[in-house]
Amino acid sequence: MRTLDQFLHPLFLDHDCVVVPGLGGFVCNRQPARYDEARQELTPPYRSVLFNERLVHHDGVLAQAVARAEGMTLDAAVALIESEVEAAKAEVFAGKTVSIARVGRLYKGNNERVQFIADEEMERMLQSFGLRKIPLRPLVAEAPQTQRPTEPKIIPLPAASSGVPFGRIAAAIAVPMIGGLGMFMADNWESQDARLSAINVPTAVTTYEPRFEGEAVPTWDDMDALAEANATEEAVVDQPAVEATRPTTDEIGVPASLDENPGLYMLVAGAFSVEENAATLAAELVSSGFDAEVFVQDGGLHIVTYATHFDERSARAHLAELRMQSVSENAWLKPWKVIR
Repeated sequence: MRTLDQFLHPLFLDHDCVVVPGLGGFVCNRQPARYDEARQELTPPYRSVLFNERLVHHDGVLAQAVARAEGMTLDAAVALIESEVEAAKAEVFAGKTVSIARVGRLYKGNNERVQFIADEEMERMLQSFGLRKIPLRPLVAEAPQTQRPTEPKIIPLPAASSGVPFGRIAAAIAVPMIGGLGMFMADNWESQDARLSAINVPTAVTTYEPRFEGEAVPTWDDMDALAEANATEEAVVDQPAVEATRPTTDEIGVPASLDENPGLYMLVAGAFSVEENAATLAAELVSSGFDAEVFVQDGGLHIVTYATHFDERSARAHLAELRMQSVSENAWLKPWKVIR
């Protein structure tokens, strides 16, 4: 597959359809941004990549690219491509998965025909490069809370027939209080602070106490502690991600059946943010007899697998076998849903 790995993916930068002689045609349809109500997330624009093995008309795009790069005739380039395609189709019908670099994977479907799953890099468009899926939950309007009007308090007035002179009593009490208050304010008007108290209370001097954590004044001890914390974070070496609990299939989300929405079921061995670490683990697993592969997610996480399956039942059976071995007892199942 050296010719297809080298020349097929760059052609999709300028062409929406490329025919591979002897294999079929790859068609790219541009899809606008959309909102997935089931997952409650906003998906950026992408390309829907379809494969049709009935497209046998030779358009010459791939053959001309190979002929110019290798310095050969067009017929020789077509013969070279068809020879590699025949070898790839033989592996597919033997039950193996054939990968085309940065394009996708070919496998045998339930109808005994060649099926195709595109890589995420193939489904991206240049207009949406760097964009990610955004969780977006719908807003729910809260019902306005109605407040019951408070009933005014009714204060009963004293009966007129009681014979008690309330007005004179109130005036007799208020006149001395107003006079005393005026004398107090006049005596203390020249002082710096006029206090409404007859007792001379000395001014209290208190230390500063912050009302909340963000208002606290940092000290040199706080600055030293912050420097030590930053030094500790810089000294951390990138290590494989260690999961405290293995996520279940229900938590990850199971895609639809292969007939409606084809996808992969990956038996994961580890996840790395550094590509070299993922490649090292994949090489060790291959040397141990596993059909290991490396998948790259949108966030840049490199997932290393023990094996991949196109059927959930066979994937779960294989997972049970892996967990019985000490070298793969921590394997877990991750569905890889392909957008269509």
